[in-house]
Amino acid sequence: MINLRSIAHSAVAVLCLASVAAAATSASLEISPVAVKLTHLGRPHSVIVTSRTPLGQTIDLTREAKLTSANPKVARISADGWIEPVADGTTVVTVEAAGARGTVKVEVKLPAKPALPSFRHDVMPVLSKAGCNMGACHGYSLGKNGFKLSLRGADPDADFLAVTDEFFERRINRHNPPASLLLTKPLGDVPHKGGVRLERGGLQYRLLEDWIAAGTPADVVAAVPAATGNVAAAVPAATGTPVESAAAGTEFVSLEIYPHKSVIKPAGNQQLQVIATYADGTRRDVTRLAVFTAEAEQICSVNEEGLVYASQLGETAVSARFERTFATAEFIVLNAKPTFRPTPVPTDNLVDRHVVAKLNALNIEPSPAADDAMFLRRVYVDLIGVQPTPAELNAFVAEADPKKRERVIDVLFARPEFVDQWSLKWGDLLQNTRTRLSEPAVFAFREWIRSSVATNMPLDEFVRQVLTGQGGAAETPTSAFYAVSQDTHDTMQRTTQVFCGVRMLCAKCHAHPFENWTQADYFGLYNFFNQVTTKPDPRLPGVINAKAVLVNYSARLEPHPRTGRPQPPRYLGGDEPKLPADTDRRDDYARWLTSAQNPFFARSMTNRVWSYFFHRGIIEPVDDLRSTNPPINPELLDALTKDFIEHKFDVRRLMRVIVLSQTYQRTSVSNPSNAHDDANFSHSIPRRLSAESLLDSLVQATGVPEAFSGAPAGFSARQLPDANVQNEFLKLFGKPQRMEACECERDDGSNMLQALHFINGQSILGRLTAPRGRVATLVAEQKDDRALVEQLYLWSVCRKPTLAELKMATEHFAAYEGKRLEAAQDFTWALLNSRDFMLVH
Repeated sequence: MINLRSIAHSAVAVLCLASVAAAATSASLEISPVAVKLTHLGRPHSVIVTSRTPLGQTIDLTREAKLTSANPKVARISADGWIEPVADGTTVVTVEAAGARGTVKVEVKLPAKPALPSFRHDVMPVLSKAGCNMGACHGYSLGKNGFKLSLRGADPDADFLAVTDEFFERRINRHNPPASLLLTKPLGDVPHKGGVRLERGGLQYRLLEDWIAAGTPADVVAAVPAATGNVAAAVPAATGTPVESAAAGTEFVSLEIYPHKSVIKPAGNQQLQVIATYADGTRRDVTRLAVFTAEAEQICSVNEEGLVYASQLGETAVSARFERTFATAEFIVLNAKPTFRPTPVPTDNLVDRHVVAKLNALNIEPSPAADDAMFLRRVYVDLIGVQPTPAELNAFVAEADPKKRERVIDVLFARPEFVDQWSLKWGDLLQNTRTRLSEPAVFAFREWIRSSVATNMPLDEFVRQVLTGQGGAAETPTSAFYAVSQDTHDTMQRTTQVFCGVRMLCAKCHAHPFENWTQADYFGLYNFFNQVTTKPDPRLPGVINAKAVLVNYSARLEPHPRTGRPQPPRYLGGDEPKLPADTDRRDDYARWLTSAQNPFFARSMTNRVWSYFFHRGIIEPVDDLRSTNPPINPELLDALTKDFIEHKFDVRRLMRVIVLSQTYQRTSVSNPSNAHDDANFSHSIPRRLSAESLLDSLVQATGVPEAFSGAPAGFSARQLPDANVQNEFLKLFGKPQRMEACECERDDGSNMLQALHFINGQSILGRLTAPRGRVATLVAEQKDDRALVEQLYLWSVCRKPTLAELKMATEHFAAYEGKRLEAAQDFTWALLNSRDFMLVH
């Protein structure tokens, strides 16, 4: 099949060879791999050849490298530069490029009996590579034109039968393999709505033809319907005689991609190499069978052969998929800056150590620290959800203690508003709402969350108590977590998304499209929770949504929807524990989930907490952790996660490490080197205050409280039990309704309706004109216009005006000719409509 993108990329690669050779130095080459063991005549191996410029950029020399075998009778070099096995023995391949030389040790050890092609390891990858089993083709739930394959190769057993057995074996011609419909249709020799998918004589064609010529050997296990009472049996060849494949029983184990990280310039290229490892230790180069995907194609694109082409400055990931497993390579595209001077890497804070190291690699200079006023407002809004008062701000700015920023964090941890702020976040995530719970349950769960935050309960213990609750709200407030759920599917998906950062919904019906989660993984998790049921709480008759949570210890395991057999409980991506009968399976799951060995929990929670202090997570979105969505700074996330585990899941300590970092305290003012950076935390990215913080700060700035219908008197916006309290302001500014276990339900964006509300909405105008409000009080207290302007600034935007702002303000007051109160109202209106008030900056 002709691939125009491949041709274009190859042309660019040829045109760049001269500049590549000039850029590469005579330093030693980086060769992958340095040793190869070949065990199959039909499985050659590629060699990736790179060098680095003095400034650290990667130069791909793979296409210009000259490979020479010392003994072509053992291993030879193909026309496209791959190492091909010939006969048993050892030899050395010499690699020459850009005036440098390296070697690859080669061992060839072929089986005494030629290995037969494998359906699972040869044919299935071809069907995936050619796109035959995608959702738009035969992987569609109903198939296409009578031919149905499992979506993205999730079920090799069923696919083997579909290819070899359906319609009297019409798709296979063992007597004349080239005449098989499996070949003639994707070649275009026979009308095919999917178009041409194979190149005649190409690798994919040869693999299919060889497999058919070998008698379509079976190395899969067919699932016999449970109703027959039989166990799984080996699928025989359609001829009636089982044909054993050499690959039978050799399980695929892992996938690796090389190079893992590359720094290239715009218009540069990098060839990827993908290696599959099997249970018997065999390693196979599957680059030409892998399916490649670029996360951000505007930065880097990738062709079918794994050649990456850089288009513009930025960072992205390129993923390779083979046998339902993903491997990801990271790419940084930047121009070399010979004049760049790296920032000294701090050693006193693990956040700064890894952030600055990454910025140096990107030729980015971080912005300086924010001043005291900017820092204090930021940390107040982030930790307690409301701005500092003028008295608090002035005292902090005047203090000379160099450790005052450290001390103020401890002060904020002890404030009741800290409990309000972080209880609100957990209430959102755990969906504590009267839409699904009774009012007593909502307030009981709310108070349990508040108590947990106030006492700094370790997060692992917090989650264990949430996941093992049962009974009614009176005796076990955490039972509300299950009472919220619509069914067991909802419970499992919420649990996995909130506490592991993994979205499992796709795997309910088919294998996950972006990660190696299958239906077995989905229903394995499901069966940790399927003992839980709810019934109306008999102690609260007539109370809406009053539920008691029960655990049926004898509940049967839910069957796998494809095999019909009970699916044992399975940890996410892990083992299937042997649990005794008549036990609460949630206890075991909660222990596993919160253990230090669980690769998801601590990592996900660390990333989530980080996102509350910045404009994004280290992985974004925070609840979409997968191998194809790598962290922007893996070393940073690993270090923070390790520290979080070592300190017993102490959330306040994690917050302290983050907030005390230079990274958190940087100004939002950019410099020429980091103005384009919105991902690597080189400067603070302004973000809009949350709905509750915006309203509470508005109340504080204007001195006019908000009356919430249906909530106790004196409640702030952060103290509301749920979103069922009707408030136009909170709704307009994105307060979540707690119907989804997702950060995405909260809308912190900006729109025209919000702007119009601040311009002429009653929430603003009514407060500005209130006779006993802040504006009227300040006008009465401050007889000097300059002093009045300073106070209006301090209450509204938490800083003093600059000289230019003060001059403009005094001219404004002078223009009102005696209407001082009106002038103050209008001026405060302008401050409240400014970015300084609306944003955390």
